[in-house]
Amino acid sequence: MKRPRFAPIAALLAAYHLRMRPFAPRLRLAAALLALAVVAGCSTLDVPRADNYPVSGQKKARALHHWDVLAQDVARRLAEKIATWPPGEHPIEVGAAGASSFNQSFVKLLRVHLLEQGVALSDGPAAVRLEVQTQVVQHGSTDQLNSPVALPLTTLGSGVGVLYDWQTHYSDRHLLPGVATGVGLGLGLVLDLARYHTQGAAAGGPTRTEVLVSTWLKSGGQVLAGSADMYYIERADAPLYLDEAPPLPPAPAAKVWKVVNP
Repeated sequence: MKRPRFAPIAALLAAYHLRMRPFAPRLRLAAALLALAVVAGCSTLDVPRADNYPVSGQKKARALHHWDVLAQDVARRLAEKIATWPPGEHPIEVGAAGASSFNQSFVKLLRVHLLEQGVALSDGPAAVRLEVQTQVVQHGSTDQLNSPVALPLTTLGSGVGVLYDWQTHYSDRHLLPGVATGVGLGLGLVLDLARYHTQGAAAGGPTRTEVLVSTWLKSGGQVLAGSADMYYIERADAPLYLDEAPPLPPAPAAKVWKVVNP
């Protein structure tokens, strides 16, 4: 009996089908996800996407020591800018625009560090004034960066390890999850620690409240130099950087008129 011409091809297709049968559900799932991604990509509007800025870092002020570090840095930068001035010829008055707790403390710290840098200071009004200005910025958008799960990658890694061990060792229902679980847990912990360092979670994470501290060197209606520094602060610490509201004026005394009968 003559063998059909396409019998070898049919046999190969049948063997391939038998070999790929265990993977059929996974292939169908992958195809569905790919189709969903294509549909989602085609459904976007023809507008520019929102891109993030390059990765950067910003300090968070959480203690008086942090104010002292900033004052020391500002004093160093100012001393470099006026290094060509004749020593002691132009003493500088240091003050702040506002009487917030931060401004009062920062001016004192700044005076100390300016003296350490050899800058001549005035004890009263002078022709040259260094003025500190503070602005608190509170963003209204919701912060989505702080996750309620402390170690999300550790949880994910351990879960993947348990699933792998289940598929590998639990076919006979005798062996407990082991190696893969430990590897997943350890890798997740390492990644979480790296995330805490790179994203600033170890410092409390970024906040939606920031403070802008600027210093201006002025003389005769001119601005000679300036600097600006930005810090994260906790929302509860914002009152430290805000001026207290002035007390309300006393209410005028009510006049009482006495009616006298004729």
